[in-house]
Amino acid sequence: MEMSKCFSLVLFFSLVLSFGLLCSAADNPWGRSEAERDPWRRYKECKRRCQLDTRGEREQGECEDRCERHFSREQEEKGRWRRHDSNPEDPQRRFEECQEWCQQQGERQQPQCQQECRREFQEQQPQSQRQLQECQQRCQQEEQRPEKKQQCVRQCRQQFEQQPNKREEEEEEEWEGRRQSHNPYYFPRGRFAQARFREDNGNFWVLQKFSQKHHLLKGINEYRIALIEANPNTFVLPHHCDAEKIYVVTKGRGTLTFLTHKKKESFNLVPGVVIRVPAGSTVYLVNQDNNEKLTIAVLHRPVNNPGQFEEFFPAGKENPQSYYRPFSREILEAVFNTRSEQLDRLFHGRQRQSQQGMFRRASQEQIRSLSQGATTPKEKEEDFAFNLLAQKPKFSNQNGKFFEACPREFELLQDMDTAVAGFEINQGSIFVPHYNSKSTFVVLVTEGNGYVEMVCPHLSRQSSQGEEEEEEEEEEEETRSGEYKRVRVRLSAGDVFIVPAGHPVTYVASKNKQLRFIAFGLYNQNNTRIFIAGENNMVKQMDSAAKELAFGVPSKLVDEIFSNNPQESYFVSRQRQHRGSEESRGRPVGSILDFARLF
Repeated sequence: MEMSKCFSLVLFFSLVLSFGLLCSAADNPWGRSEAERDPWRRYKECKRRCQLDTRGEREQGECEDRCERHFSREQEEKGRWRRHDSNPEDPQRRFEECQEWCQQQGERQQPQCQQECRREFQEQQPQSQRQLQECQQRCQQEEQRPEKKQQCVRQCRQQFEQQPNKREEEEEEEWEGRRQSHNPYYFPRGRFAQARFREDNGNFWVLQKFSQKHHLLKGINEYRIALIEANPNTFVLPHHCDAEKIYVVTKGRGTLTFLTHKKKESFNLVPGVVIRVPAGSTVYLVNQDNNEKLTIAVLHRPVNNPGQFEEFFPAGKENPQSYYRPFSREILEAVFNTRSEQLDRLFHGRQRQSQQGMFRRASQEQIRSLSQGATTPKEKEEDFAFNLLAQKPKFSNQNGKFFEACPREFELLQDMDTAVAGFEINQGSIFVPHYNSKSTFVVLVTEGNGYVEMVCPHLSRQSSQGEEEEEEEEEEEETRSGEYKRVRVRLSAGDVFIVPAGHPVTYVASKNKQLRFIAFGLYNQNNTRIFIAGENNMVKQMDSAAKELAFGVPSKLVDEIFSNNPQESYFVSRQRQHRGSEESRGRPVGSILDFARLF
């Protein structure tokens, strides 16, 4: 009996202690696993987790506030200095405040306090900078002659200042990639894509449904993006889809053939060729090149289930399977007037390894045969195809080019209600900020690297509690207006970025590489592209009184800022010099949000 009472008391106190620890862990976003680490590092990791694991700016701000409260509390408990309004990520400012706090201590405590400030300041420096300081200290201690000390210090500086810490850069890039993976508009290459066929001779990737990434994209959920990659001298098996399709060649050369109920169409493929394939048409293609991969972006608009399509193969046995095989022998013998032995050989026989998969190696003779009679699409629409990049650019100058084919100009795009666009932004240049009145653009990076900046309303938190709560959150968001968030993403080949209608956006090429895209403009009928910078920007058309009332400054100043060189109306160089005083010359064009201080 006594043993039972003792056991009950132990169990009771254990539960109380466990409950207290759980409550503490729930309130502390750092978690117990970080308890032994340095408080400042824990503070930075806490803020990173807030950016990675929270949805919406308001929730992220609340999480970061909790991080700061815990950080301040720990500093107070340890009797150290306490930061006030300074930036906690500015080590120099924190070091100065720490020194000021030490001066308020007694004479005995000051040396130890200042030593602790220096130690913490050094720990917050990048690894390369800490190594530089240690190297210089060794020079002072080990070298006796002044000229030798100076030479040693110079060697340290050359060694560590000119070689940035690659490990820290890699960690920062990894963290940036994890953070951007939560961006509802960004689909990095290799993520969020399903490999329906991944083989030695090629791949067929399908981007996940847009609404699976975020409910903000459910308006375009009936469309799907896919990518076909065929290795040199590779044949892609005949198939049809329950979807309307637009093919855009981004790399390589080959031949595509499709069969309608009336005739056969065959086209030579080069970068920029656009082919419209009606739903149900059987398609096959071949890569003619001996060295280069053939890459094609495909936009699908399913006809059965929005956002969901299937491929159907007439030929194949196991991988893929022929759609003839599920039919009964009785039916197949009757419709083909053929013995079952012959049918078994065609549809049920053993398949060699080289005859498996969606992608098959082809001989030079077979490739020549498949390419005979194919036409080469030109800039004008011909039946089902045209070459986008052979057209005259809609916008161009020495900094870039923009090509576009719209449904109102190309009849073959009308059923899909989709435009096709191509960008070529020269290195170190910007496609000036603009927005689309009705169309949402799905942008695929085909070459180079750079970044995109987009302005959008505060992102709603993605609810995991069901549709009713999600609708309540959307209604709450609708009550707020006039608040925006900058979405900035680094882009490289294979990445996909979504630009909703009405959202101002700009694209920037890196300083050492040209940046190229192809893009699909969804729901493009009667869409208008409206520029908010450059020679033809919207603000220049405002009345003078409207400019003064809206911006709160004289209209002359507004006109001066929004005027531009006509030769750089649509593409500008990041090194373009401002008009005005000599002090401003040579400054690169800043963020598209830099002019926000006018508002």
